[in-house]
Amino acid sequence: MNTKRLIDYIRRNGPVRTWYAVRQHIMDGRTDREYDREMKSRIVDEGRLERQRRTKFPYEPLISILVPTYKPEDRYFREMLRSVKAQTYGNYELLLGNGGGISENTNAALSEARGDYIALLDQDDVIEPDALFHIVEEINTGARLIYTDEDKYDTGKDRYLRPFRKPDFDSELLRSNNYVCHFLAVESRLAREVGGFRSEFDGAQDHDFILRCTARLERSQIAHIGRILYHWRIHTGSTAGDPAEKSYAHTAGKRAIEESLKDLGIRYEVTETEHRGFYRVEYKTEVKDASIYEMHLGDGIIALDPENESNMRAYLESNPDVGAIGGRVIDRKGRIISNGYRRDVEGNIAPLYLGKNYRLSGEFHMASLRQEVDIISNQCVMLRAKLKDCMSSDSVKMSRRIHGKGYRIVMDPQMVYIKK
Repeated sequence: MNTKRLIDYIRRNGPVRTWYAVRQHIMDGRTDREYDREMKSRIVDEGRLERQRRTKFPYEPLISILVPTYKPEDRYFREMLRSVKAQTYGNYELLLGNGGGISENTNAALSEARGDYIALLDQDDVIEPDALFHIVEEINTGARLIYTDEDKYDTGKDRYLRPFRKPDFDSELLRSNNYVCHFLAVESRLAREVGGFRSEFDGAQDHDFILRCTARLERSQIAHIGRILYHWRIHTGSTAGDPAEKSYAHTAGKRAIEESLKDLGIRYEVTETEHRGFYRVEYKTEVKDASIYEMHLGDGIIALDPENESNMRAYLESNPDVGAIGGRVIDRKGRIISNGYRRDVEGNIAPLYLGKNYRLSGEFHMASLRQEVDIISNQCVMLRAKLKDCMSSDSVKMSRRIHGKGYRIVMDPQMVYIKK
């Protein structure tokens, strides 16, 4: 955290939150150093890349790579071009948009695109040689929107950092931050149906675009590739280097979320959190009958804020597709006991942020954001009364039953409870 960002954070959030933000920054730095060593020691599997070049897919769509440009620095621009040329999947075209703002330039490229899908690439970033290959794999399963994991590359310090291994699609997270971001591919027909990119959201034009696209899709049509295939470049003036440099982008991100919510017929308020570019939706819907929701708490578990239950009811009232919402449980020392669970790629149940101090925001601040979970603890959960038959002494069974009735399950880490 550089001096400029530190001063900005103290001014906005005060010394206590700044202390925990600095602790999180130190922890992120350790992860970055390990990741940089991993990336620089990796060996390129040329045999695998050659097999990819020879692969024939049942459906081989033309992919139009759209690059909005504005006074690109020559060496970075050439590296971007080389990364495209190195792709093991060859049915693509590259289109450059120039002469206007970022949305205008992207739309100019989109208007000329002949591809079945578009993919978004910034003028100074690079993609892995098998990026398009893995995207086409997902297209062949029926995906209409595909995104990958990503990291950053610091040109000045010659280091890789901030590996972002994203969760599968989560509409809750998308209302908090554009975690989808890059590398992104979208069916061209869908991109045009939603109207392309809107200049009034420049700075958060991708977030606005993704919100509009995903609102039209079934979950089965959205694919996440759990591979780091996109490298953001950090250099002087880049948003990746200092998010505080472009405050207009944060304002645009807030408006994009508001725009996505306004047609739902609910009362809400969107605020930026203490972290730049991250947001929270507060639901203001009036709950006329509180009895249709049931709160279940284990022995000795109490709310830190007496407003927790009313806030959770308002959330469920505003989100009819959510069957249950859970709070974060901590011990007397502030360590997380329960924060929901996710299944990893092998199907194993993994607790989220277990044992961490509850004031730490986690990598990419994900630990501080409302999000979907696979399993929630029956020791701190509010669910719809009509789902009371889902309750069980086994949290896994309870969660499975709720999902089985077609509902989502959400964890809200701002609803904090303490076990005495």
